[in-house]
Amino acid sequence: MKESVDGKDDGESSQVRDYRDLARGGLITFVGKLGRASRGAFLWIITFFMGLDVQGYYSLSWGIVSTLNRIAQFGMERSIVRFSVRAREQSLYPVERIVVTGLGIVFVSATLVMGGIFYFSDAIGDFYDKPIAEALRILSFSAIFSALCWVLLGAIRSLRIVIYDVYVLSVAGPLFLLIGGLCIGIGGGELRAVSYVQVLMTVGVFSLSVFFFSRLFSFRKCWQQLDQDKPWKHLTSFSLPVTAGNLLYGILTQLDVLMLGFFVSAEMVGIYALARRIASLMLKASQAFDPIFSSVVSELAVNNRYAELNTRFKVLFRWILTINLPIFFVLLMIGDVILALIGGGGMTTLPIQKVESGINVLLILCFCMMLQGLFALTDPLLTMAGKPSLNFFNNLFWLLSNFLLNVTLIDYFNLGIMGAALGALFSIILVNALRTFQVYSKFSMSPFGLEQVKPLCAAILAGLIGWSLRQFVSQDMMSAFVTILSFLFTYIIFLRVMGLEVEDRELLNKFFRWVCKKSHE
Repeated sequence: MKESVDGKDDGESSQVRDYRDLARGGLITFVGKLGRASRGAFLWIITFFMGLDVQGYYSLSWGIVSTLNRIAQFGMERSIVRFSVRAREQSLYPVERIVVTGLGIVFVSATLVMGGIFYFSDAIGDFYDKPIAEALRILSFSAIFSALCWVLLGAIRSLRIVIYDVYVLSVAGPLFLLIGGLCIGIGGGELRAVSYVQVLMTVGVFSLSVFFFSRLFSFRKCWQQLDQDKPWKHLTSFSLPVTAGNLLYGILTQLDVLMLGFFVSAEMVGIYALARRIASLMLKASQAFDPIFSSVVSELAVNNRYAELNTRFKVLFRWILTINLPIFFVLLMIGDVILALIGGGGMTTLPIQKVESGINVLLILCFCMMLQGLFALTDPLLTMAGKPSLNFFNNLFWLLSNFLLNVTLIDYFNLGIMGAALGALFSIILVNALRTFQVYSKFSMSPFGLEQVKPLCAAILAGLIGWSLRQFVSQDMMSAFVTILSFLFTYIIFLRVMGLEVEDRELLNKFFRWVCKKSHE
């Protein structure tokens, strides 16, 4: 009897630990992701000082390079976590051996990517018939620093520590861009200067990752692992499908910009990039929980505890839904004000039809990324549970469907940026239906449950109140602020009236304790 009781206690303590880590790690990273959203300020600075055309050229250039950088990273953001956890759990060898192996792999892949971009920059510029060749050559140097950074951060994530991710990627990175953008904007810089700022940012975040890695691991031990047998084969074979999936996902996230760069003007690319940047707020919650969820999935999957993993999956889906719904409704109600503010003077000089297209694109992308954010955790779940090839297939299906929809809607029906937004929406609906089916068929897991209805009902009721209020006030920033406050206030009240789940109270308690702690510092 004692054994069963002990086993129950162990299971409960593991569950409490997982929810505690998910809540703490997710909230810390979510705050950081919101800070990382300030990267949009960099786009605003470029637009304000240099115009929508330069911002469009930068968005296209960085879209190409950041996509190819996923090859340079070679899937290490997940591979290092999985193999480090396994090495630690099964006492195979020091984690530093995994790190050294990962650094060696990405050094080779990043060098090849950097050389390829540099060599083919002129051909890419000619293909798009836009002056981006020099920017591509400069941005190519970001590949190696970005790849090495992800290896070091992956080792830190394997310890369930995500605060350093926030410091490096969500605080320092956007801060470097903001300061650099202001300097070149005031100094009259152009596309070349913008590209140098982007590269210097990657150098800065790599340097910080080295510093934080040294606080938790030993570079001396890394040096000692150089002459040891390394898991090259295992790490490479696992990382190949992850890399392929990441590359496809990278193409997907940039496909609309990459295709629009061929079909429409740089100004329209700039408008679309601004709208997508605003709508990407819908992805911050899922991105925040991804690092810590990957560690939890890896530990539970290694021990074949899929029933517990299903519970964690449902709870996390509800947390993301609860966080995303207010962001979605706020963007829905005042997105036009935000787009006009960020677009600055460049928006006021455009014909009214183009401005209206930008607003409609923003609304479509908000709904699109709402769905993407809700089901995003199926990606790390499949990978960390040992099914990375499924993610490759899913991303390939997503890419092909999105490409065909874009060609049809952008070119054949001549819908321009509206076509790109609709293509993204329809393809996301298709791929997330496929992912959900795979997770259920392979692991008997589903994110759906009656508990998920509560935040949805609360958001709809609060949204109706906020929308009604919006109809009776002027369309300025003050009225937008009042609308946001009224929506959030009523949303929280409706959530409380409907009742919170035990895990939801844990999340809120963590949040309020964090707020109180910060307010007294």
